[in-house]
Amino acid sequence: MQVDTLGRYRIDKELGRGAMGRVFLAYDPTIDRRVAIKTIQIFAALPAAERDAARERFLREARAAGKLLHPGIVTVFDVGEAEGVPYLAMEYVQGRTLDAFCRPDALLPVPTVVALVAGAAEALAFAHKNGIVHRDVKPGNLMRVGDSGIKVMDFGLAKGPASSMTHDGALLGTPNYMSPEQIRGETLDGRSDLFSLAVVLYELLTGEKPFSGDSVSSVLYRIVHEPPRAADLHLERVPPPLAAFLARALSKAPDARFQDGAAFVAALRRAGAAADEAPLAHRPASSGDAAAVTERASQKAPRRWPYMVGAAVVIAGVGLLVLGLPGRRAPVVPASHATVRTEPPGGTVLFDGKPVDQSGLSFPAGGPFGLLTATLGCREVKHRLEAADAGREIVLAADPLQAEITVDPGAPGARVRVNGREAGNAPITVTLDLCRENTIEAGAVNFRSAEATIRAQATPLEARNAAAAMRLEPLPMGRLSIPAAVARLHVTVDGQPTRAGNAPMEIPAGRHAVRAVDDERFLDVAADVDVPEGGTVEAPLAVPAMARLVVQTFPPNCRVELRRSGAAWRAIGEAPLRRDVAPGRYDVRVAPPEGGEPHEESVSVRAGDNPPVRISFGRPAR
Repeated sequence: MQVDTLGRYRIDKELGRGAMGRVFLAYDPTIDRRVAIKTIQIFAALPAAERDAARERFLREARAAGKLLHPGIVTVFDVGEAEGVPYLAMEYVQGRTLDAFCRPDALLPVPTVVALVAGAAEALAFAHKNGIVHRDVKPGNLMRVGDSGIKVMDFGLAKGPASSMTHDGALLGTPNYMSPEQIRGETLDGRSDLFSLAVVLYELLTGEKPFSGDSVSSVLYRIVHEPPRAADLHLERVPPPLAAFLARALSKAPDARFQDGAAFVAALRRAGAAADEAPLAHRPASSGDAAAVTERASQKAPRRWPYMVGAAVVIAGVGLLVLGLPGRRAPVVPASHATVRTEPPGGTVLFDGKPVDQSGLSFPAGGPFGLLTATLGCREVKHRLEAADAGREIVLAADPLQAEITVDPGAPGARVRVNGREAGNAPITVTLDLCRENTIEAGAVNFRSAEATIRAQATPLEARNAAAAMRLEPLPMGRLSIPAAVARLHVTVDGQPTRAGNAPMEIPAGRHAVRAVDDERFLDVAADVDVPEGGTVEAPLAVPAMARLVVQTFPPNCRVELRRSGAAWRAIGEAPLRRDVAPGRYDVRVAPPEGGEPHEESVSVRAGDNPPVRISFGRPAR
């Protein structure tokens, strides 16, 4: 298993992902505990002009949510940003979100539903008293812990319709739980959360949504303009007291609903108690309360086992007869339905290897359910269907194909190269194609160079972590002084021009090549020097005593050129001339003033005066 880090947290594994980001199980070494880390990656989809404001708003609201200490609210331990990724570090809770209990074949007992929703309302009431509105109450944000415990998650992450849109207008998440005022873009208070919670209650009781439709626009229209489906159609699960409660809780106008969480809880518990006392005929067994109903029925109903067994035998016989008749069709296998979309949009979706229409998906109501695979560029996302997916919108969210990565290796002005090309000076933000392998290099004077290789198909988090781990380490330093005798010369260290003065220069410890050059005098001295860490050393350069070169010609005014053996010719004047040069062997070339073939010869000169070099054109020079 690959281990990443986010800030101080060690990422152990991914717990889930959605349109807004990803959730990881992580370890906090500072206080030795497991936490759930939620990274918020939706900001990457916003226009650059809105991104910073949205990130700051998220951090501000998440910090406020972190002050909510209530047993029914998942505690936020930490909020921050690491390597450009905003995150929440939350209490890690093991349980099941309530969307697992919204299917007709998985409904919980009515008393359990009432207890769970009442607990969620109490937690929301606490948040509302502290000035925080959740704005995204839905089954997926409510977790059942144990039999009747409840935890509300993701406070402060949704801001209503405006910020629930991507930059191209696509709605993030399902709209079925929005309040009418939230859809209209009005200012929200706690009553909006309670409306959403009432929608959750309706679904937990009936296995259906009170406002459904074939498209997002039709759902939004029904929430704002049409009454919910009549709850009393499910009389066995929603007796009159609970139906009356839902009718008020789902009122279009906020003033017509329960005005706060306390009133909501009190009314719900009264309705639940009244429903529990309702005649048994109104509450036949669902899958969750079959045992309780059977036990109560056995105490109240007279025993009619002989008649029931006889009826069962007759029914079974008729069934076998029908199956055996020629031309009869086999029983239809029940199917479950869901909608599917990719985030970002435009991906290709396969259901068990075959293309699927994202507007509607049918899969077996009993397992095995099948496998969804979405392909978006180089990304592939798999989702194994389960019973809980029935009636849901399944979001196959892939990591972005590109990511903006900030490179700051710790040395301002460091040179940065990306995939072999110059990118600029640090700190710098570069855009990486995450479908390919990327190499980032950084270097700076007096620092060890650094390099990071980011694997192909890396996630943005992995890329940012790799770039953040790339640090330029300062080299151990020493001091190098240049002898005063060569200070006026052109001095280079390791081929780079450097200052020459009385004060020693700071230089990385180690071996360096020092060179001093005086072109006028053909002087070129070099030496290797070992600079000790923390110490000072003088470059072992010695300027030799100069040699005097004299050139005489006939006729005079001949052009004279000079070169070190194997070097390029350089004009040094017209004869007769005297020139101080470094001792050594030279080639002398003299050209007559009227033109003609030049004369060349080699000479060796020593420190001090040397015999003149005499060259004659026409008659010998005297």
